[in-house]
Amino acid sequence: MKKGFAVILGLMLCLSFALQALAEETDEAEEANDYTVGSIVSFGDYEQDNNEENGEEPIEWIVLAVDGDRALLLSRYGLDAQPYNTYTKKITWCRCSLRLWLNYTFIKEAFTVQERELILSSVITNEKTPASDTYGCDDTTDQVFLLSYAEALEYLPDEESRQTQPTAYALASGAFTDETTGNCWWWLRSPADGNTNASYIRTDGRVNGYDGQTVNRDTGSIRPAIWLNIGE
Repeated sequence: MKKGFAVILGLMLCLSFALQALAEETDEAEEANDYTVGSIVSFGDYEQDNNEENGEEPIEWIVLAVDGDRALLLSRYGLDAQPYNTYTKKITWCRCSLRLWLNYTFIKEAFTVQERELILSSVITNEKTPASDTYGCDDTTDQVFLLSYAEALEYLPDEESRQTQPTAYALASGAFTDETTGNCWWWLRSPADGNTNASYIRTDGRVNGYDGQTVNRDTGSIRPAIWLNIGE
């Protein structure tokens, strides 16, 4: 009888330790992705060290905003180098090739099916760019997008917060960098003067929405943004 009791007690202790370890692992996982404004979280994977033999690396995101059960994330680094549009013409976010690339190519490469289900389809406002007085286009519905001129100023209010560097993969893909700082310039979705140019963030963090960059320039870094469901 005493032996049986000892066995049961031993099993209960083992179960208690296992539950405690599981709780600690869960707490660590929650702490790893702390969705508060300004925190850095990991979600998805993408080639970043330019060594495809070791697989893709976790994507780091800056939490720009939290609204209930959803969070607005911006990639911490420039993940790739792409033109805003494949050839020069008057173009807006609605029809540019970069929007297509983000929502069809990038999203499939960077996220699993389960992860894509957590990325919300969001109404994206494409208003006039005040710096150049250039009109955008109708609102779009996207899962992956770029920040607008106004959003860059709202969520990244100072020049330092807008500065970033490209990953090794983005650099190998043609991303431009400043020789002194190593910072890259990165695209915004808003149009610039004449709609043959698009707004962008300079390497020093200043927002250029007046003359912008010619849409077919392929040296601009890409910092995707997503609204993520964090309630599940």
